[in-house]
Amino acid sequence: MYNTIMPLSKDELLPFLCSISEQYLTGIAIIDLEKNDFPFVYVNSAFSTLTGYHQEELIGKNIRSLTGKKTNSRNEKKLFDLFSKTDPFDQNIIHYHKDGTAFWNHLSYQPIKDSEGTISYAMIHCKDTTEQMLSRMLSKLEHEVYIELEENGELKDILQLITEKVERFYIQDIYCAIHVLQQEHQLDAIASGTLPLSIIQSIQHVKMNQGMDFNQNTIIKDYLTIQNAETKKLLTKYNISTCWSKPIYNHEKKLLGYFSIYIKNNSKLREIDIDFLNKLTPIIALSMKYVEQKQDLKRLAYYDISTGIPNFNYFYTSLVDWLQESYVGSILLIQPSEYSNIVDSYGRKFGDELIRQITCRLKSMEGINKDIIYGRFSSSSFILGIKQTNQHLNEIISDLLQVTSAPFTIAGREIFITLRIGVSYFDESLSVDESIRRADIALTNANYQNVVVSYFEAETDEKIQRELDILNQLRYGLKNEEFTVHLQPKINLETSEIEGFEALARWYSPVLGQVSPVEFIRIAEQNGKINEVDNIILKKVLHFQYERLSKGQKIVPIAVNISPVHFYSDTFVNDFISLVNKYNISPNLIRVEVTESVELFDYKKAKEILLELKKLGYESAIDDFGVGFSSLSYLQQLPFSEIKIDRSFINDINDADMHAVVKTIVQLASNLRMHVVAEGIETSEQYDILQKMGCTTGQGFYFHKPMPLEEAEKLL
Repeated sequence: MYNTIMPLSKDELLPFLCSISEQYLTGIAIIDLEKNDFPFVYVNSAFSTLTGYHQEELIGKNIRSLTGKKTNSRNEKKLFDLFSKTDPFDQNIIHYHKDGTAFWNHLSYQPIKDSEGTISYAMIHCKDTTEQMLSRMLSKLEHEVYIELEENGELKDILQLITEKVERFYIQDIYCAIHVLQQEHQLDAIASGTLPLSIIQSIQHVKMNQGMDFNQNTIIKDYLTIQNAETKKLLTKYNISTCWSKPIYNHEKKLLGYFSIYIKNNSKLREIDIDFLNKLTPIIALSMKYVEQKQDLKRLAYYDISTGIPNFNYFYTSLVDWLQESYVGSILLIQPSEYSNIVDSYGRKFGDELIRQITCRLKSMEGINKDIIYGRFSSSSFILGIKQTNQHLNEIISDLLQVTSAPFTIAGREIFITLRIGVSYFDESLSVDESIRRADIALTNANYQNVVVSYFEAETDEKIQRELDILNQLRYGLKNEEFTVHLQPKINLETSEIEGFEALARWYSPVLGQVSPVEFIRIAEQNGKINEVDNIILKKVLHFQYERLSKGQKIVPIAVNISPVHFYSDTFVNDFISLVNKYNISPNLIRVEVTESVELFDYKKAKEILLELKKLGYESAIDDFGVGFSSLSYLQQLPFSEIKIDRSFINDINDADMHAVVKTIVQLASNLRMHVVAEGIETSEQYDILQKMGCTTGQGFYFHKPMPLEEAEKLL
């Protein structure tokens, strides 16, 4: 969404925003920025589903309708301050459903200008991010627990830290406590948040023992047997209704204790609460076994369990230390190309084994010393940091490649592998995350270009960002039919008459401007959008033909390009025929062009599709002939009626060798009774040569550039 949707007046803008908001699957609220309290003027159905409020309950109210006890007042004030500044922003805040349950709400705020440039309304995209925020909380808590273990190590202090943090930052309004199973099989409450331990100790909880069935997801509802009237008063004072207890087990399935949450105000225990408890108790288990497991905790924090090598956290922390000491150097992100095949063939543990063996060889090399840090980056890669000069970097890369000179033993077999390496640098001018991101981009580029080593280049980063922008806008472009058709005439080289057109897709994005087909077609193919692009162009061509037929005007065949990805889809023929029949266009007025490419590999299926089209009266052409794969071999197999010689051949037609190639193609097409079209004719000399060769049809700038439909009509 952008701050100028389209040139709409203020009165037109709100209905338009309401209309498009209702099409979103995410919650959207529209607020009035001209009123001091910024009331809702519209909320979509997804917003109602998210909050539990009906639309009519929220109209006229504002975002404060969703606040509750756990909502941070400073964040709420900041929210309204940002509303008044009318700049886009994102913010996380605790909000409440209608039933009183809290959730983390991620707000994306976007003010909207009308045609006068005035900002009267804003759209707020809302998303429930409770799960992500609780996961973030757990990660932070785990980190703080580890620090406390290192600095203090007293079990009570560590468990007290956990209860206080959970109470303070958890989304529900709760108390919590931790009971520990003592040697005499007694459960003692030794830590709580703000609820006094004396109250917890006076409550008779459900007894748990070592003989209970072990279940990772067991959670017990404790109805809190009251021992005396005084305890009952205390429970009433603290507004405690029920208690839920999660057993804490170690890896040997031994009961260590349980973590209890005391629910206030009769709130329900939700799935997300259960998931949180399931993830929290292993952290507590590790803390409770601190004395004998301190080394295990350190290993879990800094080492990869599957391989035993340092993990990404170790690498990241070490690199931060280096930067604080003003070191500079390089980051190498390394991936064995065969990892996925090994996992698919033998299982993930053998993929882990491959990473382990590579790093073991790495450690045994003479060049590996204190000036190098490494760790596992992802399941299929590991990362290396080097304090180095350029010469040192080159030596390390050479040593890395030497590691793969001998086979690796995987699942009892000897396997040779190859590496892909992405390289970036680090220094104080870049954050650790940015340096690593650049190495990741370089590795992606190494895989894309099929090279061993790729160094980060700003141009590659810009290209990736450009592709992301195009992909994002492609959805809007398809939805709003921003794609248009340009027609390039096909000229009879003997009579100079127009004997047909080729339809070419063009896209002007209000955000990106004119986007080249070279860019958007590839991205559309990669992301499953090319069918929609092809169909939009086909519809516009059919409509053009239909209009001219209706008016009794001159009409010539138009060829429509179909991506090989679309061509092979199961519904292509039926969809194509249905569209053509809808406009009642004769088959001889529409032709199918398929670009020769590596995708055109399934000769059997291609032949079936082309024969079916031919049976129905549709001619087909192979576009850009000569630049793909096995061209001559499949010409005899596939029933194309037309060959279009790629412009790269025509550009070099004065070259003797290329002249011979083009002449051969023309003769071959004639022998196979196929029509031949020369693309990219730009000079009279090329025109004359092709005429003498017997090429009957051509297109190119020498005759006409691709033109909008209106100009094509005038030309006809």
